[in-house]
Order: sequence, then structure tokens, then C-alpha cells
Amino acid sequence: MADLTLDTQRYYRYDEIVAFLREATAAYPELVRAYSIGRSYEGRDIWMTEVTNTRTGPAADKPALYIDANHHAGEVTGSAVALYTLWLLVTRYGKHDGASVVSGGGVGGGTEGDGGKGDADKIDITRLLDTTAVYILPRIAVDGSELYLTTPQTLRSGPRPWPDPENAAKPGLYPEDIDGDGMILQMRVPDPAGEWKVSAKDPRLMVRRGPGEQGGTYYRLYPEGLIRKWDGGPFEMAPTRFGLDFNRNYPAFWELPTRQPGSGDFPLSEAESRAVVGFLSAHPNVGAVMSYHTSGGMILRPLSGAADERMPRRDFAVYRHLGEKGQAATGYPCWSLYESFITDKTRSTCGDFIQWVYEYRGMVSFATELWDMGGRAGLKKRDAHQQLKVTEKEREEDGAKLLAWNDQTLSGEGFVPWRRFDHPQLGPVELGGFLPKTVRQNPPPALLEDECRRNALFTLILAAALPQAAIKDWTVDRVSGSLYRLRVTVANVGYLGTAASDMAVSAKSVGPCKVSLTLDNGVFLVHGQKTMEIGHLDGRSASLFGSPGTAASSRRLEWLLEVKSVTPPGGKAAGGRQNSGGTPGVVVTFDGARGGKASARIPMSE
Repeated sequence: MADLTLDTQRYYRYDEIVAFLREATAAYPELVRAYSIGRSYEGRDIWMTEVTNTRTGPAADKPALYIDANHHAGEVTGSAVALYTLWLLVTRYGKHDGASVVSGGGVGGGTEGDGGKGDADKIDITRLLDTTAVYILPRIAVDGSELYLTTPQTLRSGPRPWPDPENAAKPGLYPEDIDGDGMILQMRVPDPAGEWKVSAKDPRLMVRRGPGEQGGTYYRLYPEGLIRKWDGGPFEMAPTRFGLDFNRNYPAFWELPTRQPGSGDFPLSEAESRAVVGFLSAHPNVGAVMSYHTSGGMILRPLSGAADERMPRRDFAVYRHLGEKGQAATGYPCWSLYESFITDKTRSTCGDFIQWVYEYRGMVSFATELWDMGGRAGLKKRDAHQQLKVTEKEREEDGAKLLAWNDQTLSGEGFVPWRRFDHPQLGPVELGGFLPKTVRQNPPPALLEDECRRNALFTLILAAALPQAAIKDWTVDRVSGSLYRLRVTVANVGYLGTAASDMAVSAKSVGPCKVSLTLDNGVFLVHGQKTMEIGHLDGRSASLFGSPGTAASSRRLEWLLEVKSVTPPGGKAAGGRQNSGGTPGVVVTFDGARGGKASARIPMSE
């Protein structure tokens, strides 16, 4: 197979992503298929990549993991991890020197092939792609990310002017690269009434002015920018031109923009979110989802709008177990969106993707906030509730640690020292701060590969946890004369149940498992159903809440069949399929819902 190279020290633009997907398809045609699932607001194709060994069956007949990235334009680390995952899967497939096995290490460390550290999981990529499909959508906000990567501007998701096209002309301070250095940094403006002062710990660090402080040098802090329609008096921030948030546009508890900013005109009003929902609705074999975001270094899980006690107990046990695996592989804690990330319980997130895929579709889903600048600098890990309790002293100490990390790890290049600039409206100001795109929101290029590797490993662990349909064994016994009894055991040999979650069962978002017979000519069904529904089968995860034995993960089925003489070549038979010669038989097909399909041809002989 041809080599496939991926540059893990930079962020790919749209055309480079498309080129990489085409190279992967050309280099590994039996493993990769890439196709558009829709077109963006500006007319770009939204590319999906399907990864599986097609020699062992089509993707649609296998359990599947879905990965996406860049719901938000600036969160380009997600695209890098998605492309790295694709590269890892195809370049390690079929290796016989041990390179096809990757390991997830404990906190602080494991790398591929080294056995990992701490709680490690070894994933055989060859076996994974032989039995499983992985769908990878490397970039959803294809328009917004292109603007983000090619201009100094930042935006939430897409460049469609919203909610009001007139916002571009409304008064107030709007972000702009006023000194032409290609970045929009912070701007500190001297003001005796200012809320900020320079820290005594480090002249680069700004801290809040105390309640009774007087007589010092004080500042106001703003984004670098210009003031539209300014009369020289007080001003506020101008309303954003690009207020859409694709991750608030999904048809799960959707709310009006007055309640949920960024939600769009109506559920799925945006082409990008429609493409995602259309794809997943057309692929019922998807049982698990990984959605990449930045930043903060945490793995987020449902529920989004309710406490953990509202989640089905068995699903909660599964999420906790998989979350532990994720923390071991990435070093990031796994937190509930509602319990740990939302501070105002009266205004929980609405219309987000993870809500839709789990609460409406029953897929086991995670959203990883990639890149933890604070963690790299040794800051204490805090959830959103703990952040509210941080004192000003602790904030100053944290800021000093971040600057020390910048000096030691990045040779000081991650922070632009404050420098004087003559603002055309405000007069003398100072510009400076951490690099907004490749330090604050995304890792510096030199640290990108490590972020990709650790998070791809957790994603592979999630793929390996999918349910897996299997036909375990069968027996054929002659009852009398031409009558035979066929017994078949079908099973789920995967970790998750065949519905993926109890939420899927209660929401009726996935149909039951089915077993069907296809009969050769001369074989007739006497007793039993040609196609039957058998409900859902548990997976190994059932051990988290009891020991069910084998009954809950397998079913023994029975039919009575009559075998008559085979029709001579060229003749016609009343029903059945043409036997190619030899002993007539039946094909048993087990449709294991989200566990994929398994089939076996069984000759009707003892």
C-alpha cells in the first residue's frame, strides 16, 4: 500500500482536508470511502469518510462509531484529531509487527505500542476494521473554519450574518487587527476609573483592582479593535455579525434565540446541522458518537439538561466505566454536562448535539473539550462550579503559572508582551496577551501531535466497545425421514448491548434484533418463523450491574425443516433459492440492530 502522510504540526485548511481524504481513498481503496453529505452555506461540500475493511462486508452491515469535529469554527484541534484517527486506522491496519495494536495509557502517559501506563486498553486495529465501521466527519463548520484560519477574525460557527444582518453597522467596539500583525490580541487602555492593574508578580499579568484602591495606574481591558459610530463618550461591545451556533441548532429541546443564543431560526435551520442529522438518521448501525471541541481538557457526557439520577441506571454505569477508560487514555476527567459544566440549572443548554444523539437517538455519546493549557501549566483542575469559587489571589497565582509555563515550554513565544500602539480613536493603548488561536483555543503546533494521539486512543476504545452480532453455534438433527430440527445460537459478543443504550429502547429509536432464514431449493419451513424479532441482547457491560449469565446476551432458536429432493439443473422449484450443488441448506442471518449483521450457511445434514 502507498504511504499516507499527515502533518501533525499544523492545522489544515479545507482544501487540504479534502486532498488528504482523497489521498487516503486512493492509497487504501479497500478501507476508505469519502463522500459529501451536504453543502455548506457558502457552497462547500461537507465530507464524510467511511473506514472499514470492505472485504469483510459493507460498513452498513457492521456496528459503527461516528466521529465529528468543528461544530465551532475555531476549534480546529478537533479536525486534527479526526484526521489523525483516520491516518492511524489505515496506516496500522494489517501490520504484522505489532504496530496494528495500540495502547491507551494512564494519566501522564502511554503511547502507541508501549504497553501503556496505568489502566491501559490494547486495541487491535486490524480486528477493529474487520468487524467495525468508523464514520469520520473531520469538519462541520467548513466555512467558518476557513475564515478563522485565513484571517485574524474569530467566530462561533458559520459566516451567515445572524441574527441581524444589520449588526455589521451597529455602534460599539468590534474586534479588528488594528496593528496589522495578523492577530486580534487584548487591548489595555489607561483609565483612572479602570478595573484592572498590573500584577506585582509579573508585569505581563493583569489583575483586578481592589475595592478601595486609589492613586495607582489602572486600565480597562478590551479585545483589540475599533469603535463603530463613536462620539467620544462611553461605548459598549458591538453585537456580533456571526452569532450562529451549530451546536444549539439540533432538534433536541430546541429554544428560541431569546432563550438560547445561537440557536438559529428553527431546529436544523442550518445546512451543516441538517447534513449531520440526515446522515445519522440514515445510518442506524451507529451506536456510539465522539464529538470533538476545544478547549479545557475534559470529556463531557450526557445528560445536558437534567441530573444524573434522571439517566437510566444501566446507561449511567456504562458512561462511568467508559469515562474511566477515557481519563486513563487522555488524562482528562469525564464530567456530566449538567452536573459539572452548567452553573445555572434554570438555563441548561438547549438544542445541542450530544442531547440529540443520546436522548433522542440513544447513541452512547461523548464530547471531548480538547487542549488543556491550564493543565499543561500545572493549574488545579476545576469544574464550572469550582471555577465560580476561585478567589482573586488564586486567579493571580494561576496567571503567573501560565506565564511561567509559556516561558519554560514555549520559550516565551506563546505570549505577546504588551507594546504601545497609537489607537486611531483612543490614543495611546497597549496590545498584548496570549496567542488567541494557537495557545488559548488550540495547542501550539509543537504540542498538537500529542493531543491527537492521546485522544484518538480513547476514540478507538469507544469503537471497540460497540455491540457485535455473532452466530455462535448450530446443530442439525434428523427428526424422522426428511424432517430436520435446526437449532441456532445467536449472540452479542460486544461490550454494549445491541440497542447501545437503555435510552434507545425507551425512545424506540432502534428496532429489535431479527433472525431470518433463506432456504435453498428443496428446503421447506415446517414449523417456526422465517423471520422473527427477538428483542435486544445485552453485552459484556451488563456485568456492571449484575451477573446475567449468558441468557441475556444470547438466544437459542429452533426451526423444523423438511428437505426434499433437489430440483435438477435447469428445472424450476416452488420457492427457495437455487442450490449450487451439494447438500441443500439454509442461510441464517442475524441482524443485531446496532451490533451489525452476521450470517452462516448451514447444510441440512447431521
